[in-house]
Amino acid sequence: MRSLNIEFSNNLVRVLQLNKSKEIILNEEIELGFNIDDVNYIKKNKKEAVSIFSEKFSELNLNETNTEENACVLLNTSQSFLNVIPVDFNEEKNNIDSHILWDLSNYFPDTYKDYIIKYYRLNNNYLNEKIDEVLLIAVDKNRVDVIKNLCNGIGFKIVNIDIDQFAVEKCLKENYSGEFTEQNILLIGFKDSRIDFSLISKGKIRYYDFQNPGKANFKILIEKQIEFLTSVFSEIKIEQAFIYGTEKSINVQNFINEELKIFPATIINPSKINSSEVSQSRYAPLYGLALKNFS
Repeated sequence: MRSLNIEFSNNLVRVLQLNKSKEIILNEEIELGFNIDDVNYIKKNKKEAVSIFSEKFSELNLNETNTEENACVLLNTSQSFLNVIPVDFNEEKNNIDSHILWDLSNYFPDTYKDYIIKYYRLNNNYLNEKIDEVLLIAVDKNRVDVIKNLCNGIGFKIVNIDIDQFAVEKCLKENYSGEFTEQNILLIGFKDSRIDFSLISKGKIRYYDFQNPGKANFKILIEKQIEFLTSVFSEIKIEQAFIYGTEKSINVQNFINEELKIFPATIINPSKINSSEVSQSRYAPLYGLALKNFS
């Protein structure tokens, strides 16, 4: 079995394929021809968008023996709604679900029912012994429908959709299993307009946050985030940082390794070949997604 995995990001499409040995046989990036986040344009110009996507997708050098009809899709964190909220888990599940839905409705009062919602208990209890935090993940159904229509238009059925910051954990578990399962690590997704942070303790996510840097110095944002985690989660000593994202991720690695010098930082390479090649880290979430759906 081969696994086809597609990432939509602004006007780019990335595609990654694995073979049965979990080896990457294809990782390519092409310009989409329109912005995937412009949902109104795509819905109004459905046929044109599908035609453009089909033409662009045909430029990819897919394996000639490929017979898949299914594909998995990766979204980046900016294409979803993520929030961490306190929850009293002594309450009934219906009350917890209502509380989470109420939180989403505060941000999207008119459209909160149009979201696909998942949440994960973080088991940190740093606010109160009876109060835990929950990571709320919500994706607009309209965005999902747009992506499904594009993929259906070229003969692919979407079987799974995931978010890059969480899909990349599977890549860590596969290629850095010792660190992922035995250490406390800080996962940093470094992108042009967003920095995502996950605190992962022995394979379990315990905290999540993000920053939109704008004109702010990324060094200040990262240092403040580390200071917060160190003070709040004093029992979880960070032993390693892993980074993925744009080629500028090297600046984050250098800052942590050469200036902060608190713990080592590594740029994630999905293939573990040419590990110094920073550009490969942008494919790490796609590789994680592929592994999640590998059988």
